[in-house]
Parts: sequence; C-alpha cells; structure tokens
Amino acid sequence: MIRNLADLYIEPDVLESNRISIKSVRSATINEWDKIWRECNYSTFFHSVEWAEIWSKYTRGKMILAPSLVLFSDGKKALLPFSCLRRNGLVPVFLGTAKQYISSPERTYGGWISSDNIYHNHAVLLLNLIRKKFANLVWRVNPYDEVALQVISNYDFDETHVINLEREFDKIAKDFSKGHKTAVKQAIRGGVSVRLASSPKDWLDYYKAYETSVHRWGKRLLGVKYSWDLFQEISRRSSPNIELWLAIHENRIISGALCFHSKRHFVYWHGASIESYFNLRPVNLLLYEVIRSACENGYTWFDFNPSGGLKGVRAFKERFGAKALKCPIIRQEPINIRTFAVGKVSDKIMQIKKRMSCTVSSSLFKRLIRND
Repeated sequence: MIRNLADLYIEPDVLESNRISIKSVRSATINEWDKIWRECNYSTFFHSVEWAEIWSKYTRGKMILAPSLVLFSDGKKALLPFSCLRRNGLVPVFLGTAKQYISSPERTYGGWISSDNIYHNHAVLLLNLIRKKFANLVWRVNPYDEVALQVISNYDFDETHVINLEREFDKIAKDFSKGHKTAVKQAIRGGVSVRLASSPKDWLDYYKAYETSVHRWGKRLLGVKYSWDLFQEISRRSSPNIELWLAIHENRIISGALCFHSKRHFVYWHGASIESYFNLRPVNLLLYEVIRSACENGYTWFDFNPSGGLKGVRAFKERFGAKALKCPIIRQEPINIRTFAVGKVSDKIMQIKKRMSCTVSSSLFKRLIRND
C-alpha cells in the first residue's frame, strides 16, 4: 500500500543526551555516493550510482542524478541517492509534477545509506528532511535498513521474499520444497545446463526470450515492457555487480535471470523464459544455481524482489524457503494548486478549532468560578 509521506512526520527526541541536528545538506559528488554505497552494510544495488546512471541513459536524460549529502551535528553523515525525473509542458507545471524525485528507479529499494551507524534520531531527522525538501517523491523503503523500518513501523507494508544465506548451501537447499527439488533433478535429466552470459549475443538472446514472455503475459504484464536499449545499456557496462544467468538446452537460451549485488545483498531483479520449454523446469534449476553461487560468494541475503501482489509468484518463492520482509512504498504528494489550497484550508480549520477550544475552556472555567 502506498502511504503519503506527509503523514509520517515524527517529533525528534528532545532528550539532552540524544539531541542532534542536521548541520548541512548539499549535493553529493559521484565519488562520495559510490564510496558510501560500497561501505554501507544495508545498501543494495538499487542504491548505487550505477543503477541511477542506467536509468538516466535509458530515459535519455529525462531522469537525472540528484544525490544529497546530509551532515549531522555529531559528525555522522548520510547520503540520499535520489534521482529526478523532469517533465516538460504546462500541464506538469500546473499539477506540480514537472519535477518528480525518485528514491530509486522502478520503485526499487531506496532511502538513505551511510557508512556510519545511523540511529533512531538520525532517521527521524532524515525522514522529516525528506518530507519537507522533496515534494512529489516515490520511495520504496529498504527492507534491510532496520532503523528506517522502526521509524515507520506503524504503517501498512508491501513485502519482498528473501533467503538468509548465512548457512552452508546444503542446509539452505534442505528448505526447498519437495516439488522444487524434483524439478531441479528433472531439469538436469532433461539436459538443461546453467551458465553466466559471456557475450553480447547471450544478452540479445535473453531479450528475445523476454519478448516471448511479454507476449505470453499480455495484459497481465506488470508495468511496461522494457526495450532492448535498457538491456544493452546494462550489458555494455560489463559491471562486476551485474550477472545474467542463463539456462541452456541444446545450445539455446530458454530461460534467464538478471541479478545485481552489493556488499551483502544479491537480488534477482528480472527473469524470462520460453514457454515451450516449461516442461523441462529450467527456472527451478536456474535459481538453484544462482542461490548456490550467491551463498558460496559470501552474500548475506538472496532477494527474490516483491511479487506484485501475485499469490502464485509469492508461493513459488516461499517453496524455496524464502521469508517475507517488509518494504513499504511511500509517496510524497506534489505541491500544486489543489494541494496548496487544501493545505491552507486544513491549516485554517485547525486554527479555528484551537480558538474554539480555547473559548470553550475559558467559558467553562468562568462557570466553575461563579458556581464555586
């Protein structure tokens, strides 16, 4: 469920021992952003410079990088890895949507990151700063930032499904359902193998598999279809933080999983399969190998990403032993003529209520004096 950020204002703790403030807010450099992202224990690939740059390129500059560095009075700092989507024309100006801030593109995990230990008071100050400074903002809260989740824990949440990888893979695989284990064996018997993409042709063949998936999904497609330009931009980077895993049958790519990773987090962001090969169960074997690789390479979390409200997809992930983590989507409404007017009227009503309350209290007090 989407919640309005304006409803999330929290009064900072006023205890003297915990009193801190925001000392300054300025634009962050790319190097500052990248350094903090690499050092942050709860960052995801979606908080990275790279993810923001991919979408800036894909949107042909309509989405631009807009990071801010927040310095606190206790010497700690946090980075807001935001982007800004610009829209031209009079209508967006009238509606207050000419400039939309995006905590992370495609409603992926956003919010602040820091190489310092950020506590409750820091989070409250950051939340209130975001509320005041960034009108028209979309933000999916990072499920791995426990402090951020505590600050907004009284709100309804969307969820993702994850596997904790802090065990040996054999123990993780024991949590897979009997059906998933059988499907993995079936794929191997059927001649399916798994490998990483290693050429531009691999990426193009994966995209062709994606196009067949889009055709199959039809109106059930969540969101919009991505063009080849997006995958070409992702692939050309040859990034160590990006992996395209492929299921192969008789030298043909029949399924794939596009994955990203950061310091501790490994996420399955995009997948596609050719329907005529479903009987070979390639997705089960593919994810088996991807999860094993993430585990053996020392990542803490394997993330399946949110399920879009699809119960079947959710159940599929849970059969891998994945558990739900909360990740709410919060929206800061744009400031336009309507919201400005509503705000003014609301403020006026509150003022009138306060005056009436004071008047009633005064009247009651006088009666009590007379009766006494």
